[in-house]
Amino acid sequence: MTTGYTLPRSTLLLVDADKQQIATLRRMFSHEYNIEVAQDGKHAANSAFDMDIDLILCAVNSPLISGSELCALVKNNPITRHIPIILLADNATADEEQMCLEAGAIDYISRATLPPILLSRVRNHMGLVEHQKMLEHVSSTDGLTGLANRMQLDTTLNRVWHAAIRAGHSIGLLMIDIDHFKFYNDEFGHIQGDECLKLVASTIAKSKYREEDFAARYGGEEFVLLLPYTTLDGAKKVAKALLKNIRQLKIPAPSRAGSDRVTVSVGVAAMSPKFDPLQNISPMELINQADMQLFKAKRAGRDRLC
Repeated sequence: MTTGYTLPRSTLLLVDADKQQIATLRRMFSHEYNIEVAQDGKHAANSAFDMDIDLILCAVNSPLISGSELCALVKNNPITRHIPIILLADNATADEEQMCLEAGAIDYISRATLPPILLSRVRNHMGLVEHQKMLEHVSSTDGLTGLANRMQLDTTLNRVWHAAIRAGHSIGLLMIDIDHFKFYNDEFGHIQGDECLKLVASTIAKSKYREEDFAARYGGEEFVLLLPYTTLDGAKKVAKALLKNIRQLKIPAPSRAGSDRVTVSVGVAAMSPKFDPLQNISPMELINQADMQLFKAKRAGRDRLC
């Protein structure tokens, strides 16, 4: 599959209370994958929820939560159920293997397995994960700008929202709209309009402050910049810098725009989501708030944030 996109390095979560075993596994896999470590099943479950884990390699007899119990937890959670789990057994038996596979493990391997064979089996499973991620990238990317599309935004916002509930942190969101873009298309044509969209999209992507920040095309000439771990003041600082960066592109504006260069308007919102079954506030509330602020910025004269 040729897409021009390179997958980021995959992340392997190692779960074992035995520090020597962890050190051995780390040496085996660290040259190919990013390594995260949990010393028991409980911390592994939290890591699977909070981090971008691609595959879990877990001891069957991990403390607090066993390997098979970890499988059940991970597979019953919609946020983590996609993560494959390989279980390592000290004393492999057919009955235990059946129990682990029925719990959701993708493989069951004896610790007595030779390291090259263990490495090959992990590579095979990770290869399937990476192939699936490439397919998902193609289906979740806006073909014109290269940013995430609306479907991927919904998925990511949902994940970030639930992580924020667990961690108790704030989420910022910018709703960004290119000012007078209809006039731009009318005057310069749709081909040049596409080039304008790509330039603005690239600038939005470069405006991310953290690796966790997430840029998407919302539709037409609207974009979203999702900012986990960000307060309203922090989101406004990002928006202010973005306004400046778009102006500095010096893309000629249409004659009816009342400006010499293309600008954007930005609606800024931030929330600290909390679990409340009585109110049942959804992630869309954050988008709605940013959209209302964008409307205010447009009415106030454009090329500004509200």
